[in-house]
Amino acid sequence: MTEQTDPHGPAYDPHARDLSPERAYELYEGLRAQCPVARGEKHGGYWTLSRYEDVRAAAMDHGTYSSTGGVYVPAVSDNRFPPIDYDPPEHEKFRKLIAPLTSAAAARRMEPQIQATVDRLIAAFHGSGEAELVEGLALPLPLDVITQLYDLGPRQADEIREYSLDFLEHASDEQGRKVIDRVCAYWVRLFEQRRKEPGNDFISQLLTINDELGVNDGTLANMMFILTYAGHDSTALGLSNVLLHLAEHPQAQQRLIDEPKLIPTAIDEILRYETPLHWFPRQLTADACVAGQQMSAGDRVILLFASANRDARVFENPDEVVIDRKPNKHLAFGAGIHSCPGMPLAKAEIRIAVQTLLERIPGFRINGEVERTAPLEGGGRHLGVRRLPVTW
Repeated sequence: MTEQTDPHGPAYDPHARDLSPERAYELYEGLRAQCPVARGEKHGGYWTLSRYEDVRAAAMDHGTYSSTGGVYVPAVSDNRFPPIDYDPPEHEKFRKLIAPLTSAAAARRMEPQIQATVDRLIAAFHGSGEAELVEGLALPLPLDVITQLYDLGPRQADEIREYSLDFLEHASDEQGRKVIDRVCAYWVRLFEQRRKEPGNDFISQLLTINDELGVNDGTLANMMFILTYAGHDSTALGLSNVLLHLAEHPQAQQRLIDEPKLIPTAIDEILRYETPLHWFPRQLTADACVAGQQMSAGDRVILLFASANRDARVFENPDEVVIDRKPNKHLAFGAGIHSCPGMPLAKAEIRIAVQTLLERIPGFRINGEVERTAPLEGGGRHLGVRRLPVTW
């Protein structure tokens, strides 16, 4: 996986079949130390930035490091997915469209529904003495929240999960394109239905706001695809990573039980340590030079956020979870205008789930084989837990 591409040093291939979480972090450490701007010739060719300073600077400079080339290497579709595949001025229009779902105020309004969902999910296994926390909590929580926001039923929720799993498996091949086309057609049909019968849901609000903006239904469907897919799968990955760490570290659990105000800080730290989405690509609009390496306009550049989050130049003891780490300027949600728009909602879901689980089932611990995403899923980007059996 670490082919030598002279004179640029070891190359990073997100689609390598041996890219386990452990192997990925070993590779990132080598890149930061030996070749912070690495060149890979597969998938059309790309550069990889691995140091915190370089990754953050590129993420903040959307004028030079454009997102209009798409979020996958290689591209999985000819579609463009708003807002992540758009730069200003179009980007602001799409952010306005999704504000009812992604703002901090919207997340606060959702907290009672999130709490009710968490209560129901935990109650289903509370008395059994054991549970599988991915299928029991981490996956259904964000999916339930999204379907409530969209006013969809259980059948549609199952369909969303099914297409997400299908896309994760085939994100880099032709089947992935077919999944996108099928799901986008579903959203177009739903738009037509909600125009005829509007409600007090996010989709109806989106269509009302769009009356002024005039985005066509095909583009709106692309936006709903990426928003829904990322909105539940990324949150599930993050929550599963946090739950795994706590299940493996009883001292950390006890400290959060004793000091519940530390829970948001602890979540940030675990997400730094186990970043759910490892990278996002950009495309250069002009020549650029990073760490003495010249790159040309039009080149693709992978920003390794997970590597940046383990950079010892920024984080003391980066390969350890320091529950009360402050400051913690991690990049788990990205940086700049393309930082994760759903961050407030995702953080609210993870915080409420962790706090409630610690209150109801203190001392939960591993009880069987844990299954992680190995190799990393979704085109070599997604790190999480697919099976987390615990007892108490």
